[in-house]
This record gives sequence, C-alpha cells and structure tokens, in this order.
Amino acid sequence: MHHNHHNIAPSVRNSNPSLPSDHGTPREPAPLFRPTESIRTPQAETALFLQKPSTFPTASQHVDFGLPPPTPAMHSMHDGFQPHMSMAGISPSNQLGPGLQPGPGAQDYYAQSQQQSVRSPGMNVAQGQSQSQISSDQDLPPYDLLYALVDLYFKHINTWCPILHRKSTLDSLFGPSTLDDTDKILLHAIVAATLRYSTDPRLTEEKRRHYHDVSKQRVLLYGMENSSVKALQALVILALDLCGSSNGPPGWNIMALITRSVVQLGLAVESNSFSVSPNYASIYTLRAMVLPEPKDFIEEESRRRLFWMIYLLDRYATIATAFDFALNDKEIDRTLPCRDDLWIKNQKVETRWFHTQDRPPGTPDHDMNKPENLGAFSYYIEILGILSKIHEFLKQPVDIGALGDVEQWQLRYKELDNLLASWKFGLPGEYGNMAKLFQPGGSKTLNCAWVMLHATYHTAVIRLHSSAAYPTTRSPIFTPSYSASQRCLGAVENIAALGEFVVQNGMLNKLGPPFAFTLWVAARLLLVHGSTVEHKLAPQIAFLVDTLRDMGRYWPVAGRYCQLLQRVLDEHSDSERAVGQTGERITPSSVKILADMRRTAFDLDFLISRQPRHLAGAPSRRPSVTPARTPAPNELEYLDVFDFFNVPRLPFSHEASSGPPNSNEMNSDNTGANNENGTMHNGNGNGNGASNEFNITNFMVDASSDWLFKQPN
Repeated sequence: MHHNHHNIAPSVRNSNPSLPSDHGTPREPAPLFRPTESIRTPQAETALFLQKPSTFPTASQHVDFGLPPPTPAMHSMHDGFQPHMSMAGISPSNQLGPGLQPGPGAQDYYAQSQQQSVRSPGMNVAQGQSQSQISSDQDLPPYDLLYALVDLYFKHINTWCPILHRKSTLDSLFGPSTLDDTDKILLHAIVAATLRYSTDPRLTEEKRRHYHDVSKQRVLLYGMENSSVKALQALVILALDLCGSSNGPPGWNIMALITRSVVQLGLAVESNSFSVSPNYASIYTLRAMVLPEPKDFIEEESRRRLFWMIYLLDRYATIATAFDFALNDKEIDRTLPCRDDLWIKNQKVETRWFHTQDRPPGTPDHDMNKPENLGAFSYYIEILGILSKIHEFLKQPVDIGALGDVEQWQLRYKELDNLLASWKFGLPGEYGNMAKLFQPGGSKTLNCAWVMLHATYHTAVIRLHSSAAYPTTRSPIFTPSYSASQRCLGAVENIAALGEFVVQNGMLNKLGPPFAFTLWVAARLLLVHGSTVEHKLAPQIAFLVDTLRDMGRYWPVAGRYCQLLQRVLDEHSDSERAVGQTGERITPSSVKILADMRRTAFDLDFLISRQPRHLAGAPSRRPSVTPARTPAPNELEYLDVFDFFNVPRLPFSHEASSGPPNSNEMNSDNTGANNENGTMHNGNGNGNGASNEFNITNFMVDASSDWLFKQPN
C-alpha cells in the first residue's frame, strides 16, 4: 500500500559532518545478558580513532552479541538489546526482514489470535477496521498486546519524551478508521522502544527479538524513503531505543538522519518565522514549507514538541564529546512548548520564543512572554539551551599562558555562571523550588519533566564549574577555583536528592537515558573530586551507582555506566586493601589510584586528539603519533570515566609544539607539563610551547586566592 503523504526523501548530503561521538562516553556496550562471555578488547586503531565515527568498525558489533549480520541495507544499524530480554541464541531464520514470511508455527500462532474477539482495555473498538488490519499483520504483536504496549509507552516513555498526544494517538491507531502506512510505522517504533517494559508471558525471548528486529528495520527503511511528521515521530521513538541501548553507530546514524530531516521538513522554525517570510526575500532566506497547515492546536504543538525532542536528543548525544551539535542554533527559530494540560485540552496559546545567540540582526521583536503558558518541559528546553552554550564555551581552546586569553576565558565563564543563576532565579516558584521534593504530597504534583528540568540544571552547573574546579592543566595565571568545586559538590548533592525522591516514589522506570546521564556525570564528578581535593570518596557515589544499575534493567547504557563506575570503585577498594597490608602510604591511596586513572585518561586523549584528522586537504605539520603499546581495556574505561572533565582544551599550536609521547611511557610531560619552577614560557611557535603544571598530582587548592570571586581593582 503506497502512502503519498509528502514523499520527500530526507537528504543527508548537507548534514553536519560532526556526528555525535562516543568520545567521553562508553563505546562498547558489554553483553550484560551474557556475563560468561569474554568482552572483546578494542584494537589499537579502534582506540586511537574513537573520535572518527567513519572509522568505527561496525561489523565488530555483530560479533559481540553472537548475532548474524542483518541485511546489507541495515549494516550499520545493529544494536544491543535489553539485558533482561536476551535474544542471543536466536537463529538466522528468525531474523525476519520486511519482505519475509514467518514459518507455519508462527502462522498458526497468529491465526489463533485472529480468531479471538479481543476487546481493548477501555476502548470499545473490538470490531474496528484497525483491529482486523493489525491482527492480519504478522509482524506486529496480537491486538491486545499491541494496545498494552502503546499504553506502556505513555506510562514509561512519553513521560520524558512528551511528543505524542495520548487521546489523538489512540484514536488514530485503534479507532474505527483505516490504518495508513505511517500509523503502522509509528506502531512499529512504539513496539521496538516499549518491549523492554512488558512482562507479558507470550513474549518469549525469541518473540521479543523477532518483534524488535522487524519493527526496527521497518521504521528505518520507511524513514529513509519517506518524509512526514509521523515517519519522523517513529524515527525519534526508535532513536530512544537505539541510543538507550548503546553508544555507537546505531545511535549516531539515526541521529544524523533525524537532525537533518527535522530541518528539511521545516520543523525547526515557526510557520510565521522571520526566516520563512523575511521583509526582503532572497535565495538564502526562502524556505519551502513542505507540510500542510496543522488541522488544530494539538497537531501544531505535536510538531513543535517533535522538534524540541530532536533538539534534546542532539544535545545529550553531543555534550559528552568535543564535537559540534548537529542542530545549529542558526537553524532554530521556534517558540517553546506549552504546558501539558493546555496541549491535552487543545487550547491554543502563545509561548515565548527560544532565545539563541545567533538570531540575525533585524529579526522582529521576539520579546513576547506569557509565562503562565509554560510548563516543566518548556523550562527543560531552556536549560538545555544554556547547557549548549556551556558546551560551546568549553570546546574552545584557551592559551593558559597568555593573560589576555585567560582573562577572556574567565569573563565568559562568569557570564555563563550569571546566566545560570539568573535563569534559575527567574523560574516560577512551582518549577524553581527544589524544596517541593520534601513537602508532603510532592510526589503527586511533581512529574518527570520537573525532575529532568532540575537534573539538567545541576548537570549544567557541574559542566561549567568543573572546568574551573578541576582543570587538567594549570599555570600561574590559570589556577583551580575552590568555590567552583563547592558549587560542583552542591550540584551532586541535589542530584542525589532528586535520585532518592525518584526511587522512593517509583518514578525511576518513568525516566530514560537523559536521567541516567545526569547520574553518570554526578558519580564521575565525585571520582574527580576524590582525585584532587578530598582524600576520600563521598558516600553518595554508592547510591548513584546502585540507581544506574536499577535503570540498566531497561536501558543498557545505564548498565554500562554502572559497570564502568563499579570497576573503578573495585580497583579503588583493592588499592586501599593493599595499602592496609603493606603499611606504605606516601599519598592517600584513594587520591593516588583515582589520580593515576585520570592521568591515564588524559594521556589517551592526548594520543587520540593528535591523530591527523583536523585539517582536511591541508598539509599537517603535526607528526602522527603511534603509541608504543595498545591501551589496555581498563585504560580505555578510564577515558570513558574521566575524559568529560578534561578541560581546558589547549590551543593547537601548544599541543603540537609539545611533541609526541616518548616510546617508553605515555607521559603527561608532553603537554608541556611539570614545569618545576612554576615559570611560564611564551609558546611562540618555535619554543617548547606553554609549560603547564599538571593538575592531577597537585592536590592543593588555595581558597584564599579564588579568582572566581576576586573583586575588580
């Protein structure tokens, strides 16, 4: 059946080459559901080119999970599945592609389910056309199970990915009208993402794998060949599944597709945006609005929320890396999503415009503000915008030996600190006051978007202030800030309080990978703090790791975060026990072991970042660095854990002039580190570059000379 709803192929030729990467995030999801198998060790070239998605050995993914490679069209879209739903033993004959028919046993199973008259819970549509269509589609679960899965989607996923309007979606999928192709594709996406939450006994491991793989391939193939709002909604829901299962090519590839498709469909701008209808039309400002006008406010707001969810996913995929966002601020001219209840009631309202720093001059006034129409999801998007600015700031290299550069860096740092503080201060009390966590009845009034709003605010605080609190390099004019470290610890305490509230009120299974990312950032901050300022680990880390382990039941990336943290903690405990036996304690063991891990991560990043990849087409004067040995698996894990905090980034010239590591050891001296007398040499291109004291081995922070609160002369 052909569906002609805007058959526009989503071109990816103009897509941003900077795909979300795993640099700084776990790369290789361990097969958690098969703990007896040995985990494959990445090869040297894999380790050194982790920042280059194009060189990632995608074929190796199939080896890890004991599965045959999927069809050639899907070669890069393989992903791991949920640990409690292992499908590793499934035979190739059950890897059904869209055009294959199931065997006689499966036909008997579906024939039986068709003969039963099933009444959906709460909906009197048992004899509707959509039921007979669904029942005859052998690639979808039986009708009642399918309805239950859609219900689970709204209970566990739409809570933090609020893009589908419940009533209109159920009417469209299960009402009396005929299902079109896009409705079926949306159903397939919901099945792929929601199977993890179903405990239906009919879902054997084999059937779970069958439904998941078939649905995934249907959505991907349809999304590659068709361009429509529903096709994009389906791709976004599938992206939750792929990005929540592994940090690797499946997630990167689908993110590249949806971030371009949303712009090409015209969803990154309002229909009355200045970029669509400028005063003076030009070839650069005219856009083809390919979608028909929305039929009501529900549809209009659904499109807006679809865009903002793609924005959200792009931000989370990128902030853990040194890459650019796939969705550039220049392409965005949107108003914020409205309060949930107004959308549910189809009550058309206006909301304020999302403010980007890239708005072109001459843009009509965007100062309209109706805060009464904003909800938690609206403010969640705003704080993601601030977190994006922090990411852009930290990506920029800074010459920590040049006073002008350092002063400029500190000025921008303080601007972002003020932006965070003023935004938080401006939140209405019902959204801004975290004390609501501890008030009686708080669990009835606080929803998942409220939790994510605060989790993301505290993640932004850590992202900004950790750069000043725990710099991996320092100089006499670029010194750590004690007050910044206290801001970071305060944010971790608030994240732990949020986590306890979530666990105690049964909300953990209603949150997804973005919440797991916040817990992962907080836990790693405690490890970094323990390696620099404190001589012991904060007790909250155990709770953060346990909560990630619980989330890992549904979202394998959370299990991977937990696994990485647990290994570091186990090594840390072993070190403490060894010190207890020998009695030798030159530096506190908890500091030394964490500092060594962080130093290793810094060295690996140094090697990776020196691969010749920056200046395409231009002759590189930097030597290609070949390590004397292959990094061990535990060293790659240190990179996962600590590289998020490897700031400031040094300028290219200083890094290049410092020379490659020697062959005996990946030595941090190569950054121009460990300048014994503390004097600075001006790197003018023919010297040794800026000499920087390596921060990890110096745990002293002078609280009395804190530049963050230094008064101007």
